Amino acid sequence: MMARPKSPRINSWCGWDPLQEVWVGQHYNSDYFNTIKSKKIRDPLKRIVDETEEDYQSLIKILKDYGVQQISRPEFNPASRFGDELPTHATNPRDHHFAYGNTLYRFEDKKCYNKLYQTYKDSREKVFDPYHDNLSTPPISDKLAAPSCVRFGDAILVDGLDPKHMKWFRENFKDTKIIVSALGGHSDGVFCPVKPGLIVTTYDYKEHFADTIFKGWEIVYTDNNSWEQTKEIGFKISNMLEKTQNKWYVEGEEDNNELIEFTNTYLKEWVGYCAESVFDVNMLVLDQHNVVVSSYNEKIFNTFKKHNIEPIICNFRHRWFWDGGLHCNTLDIRRKGEKQRYLNY
Repeated sequence: MMARPKSPRINSWCGWDPLQEVWVGQHYNSDYFNTIKSKKIRDPLKRIVDETEEDYQSLIKILKDYGVQQISRPEFNPASRFGDELPTHATNPRDHHFAYGNTLYRFEDKKCYNKLYQTYKDSREKVFDPYHDNLSTPPISDKLAAPSCVRFGDAILVDGLDPKHMKWFRENFKDTKIIVSALGGHSDGVFCPVKPGLIVTTYDYKEHFADTIFKGWEIVYTDNNSWEQTKEIGFKISNMLEKTQNKWYVEGEEDNNELIEFTNTYLKEWVGYCAESVFDVNMLVLDQHNVVVSSYNEKIFNTFKKHNIEPIICNFRHRWFWDGGLHCNTLDIRRKGEKQRYLNY
């Protein structure tokens, strides 16, 4: 009797099939900052990474309780200290990696991910790693980010493709419809396809796709910046964002000019541009009836209730520092599903 072929470990055609394997972000531990002499800089940074890890553990518990079979994380050298090497982080795996179908695509070279990639290569999974595999295809440049690619079964919605990138997509996704959007940034910072027929977004798709590829879909619009609706924290965030060029915010450190100057100078790679992100739509969909969210949003929760979707709150407290929500914090490697058509084209 012939042995049954092994099912691919990588299998991810959309963002709403039942989640089975996922990466969760990682960072240096708090001892990394022991070499920083100033208490006003060192202690807040220690607090940020300690609380971030606490929130990761809360997320991991949710994933395990749901039944996710495999949870993996990138690795840092626990002996590393600030000043030893260029500071980096891996809090947002989805910002640099993309799983589509049975292939894992690497969009950026960070050594903390090398062991993870090697496990897939060792088990002969399909991996596109132009940084280490001597591929003739050039790496995808910084003009195109992994979160700009949104999967819809047999189609991918890609933001901001120039002719070079379009050529690469057409050569490497020959059986996939490539649809170009113009959001001007990370797509998961402004919209989330929750399930077939339902999108939560801050972006006006009526102007572009509502009557074409999303014809018949319910498109729910939410506020651009939910924190602005809460006057107390909204004022604090707005005040600090002026000092950080709209890039980052840490509650309780609004007047800590030492920390602000240090982060703006030495930790530029850690922070993003949080003023343009809407973390209420940066959700992790476990399946069509369970979605992990970072906070309560009345409009989104009412929509979920109508669609029999259970929102599970996991407060990622420092999302405004890392510029990453729950979708950014994770990478869905395997979902239980097959390639299907969901869009009208």
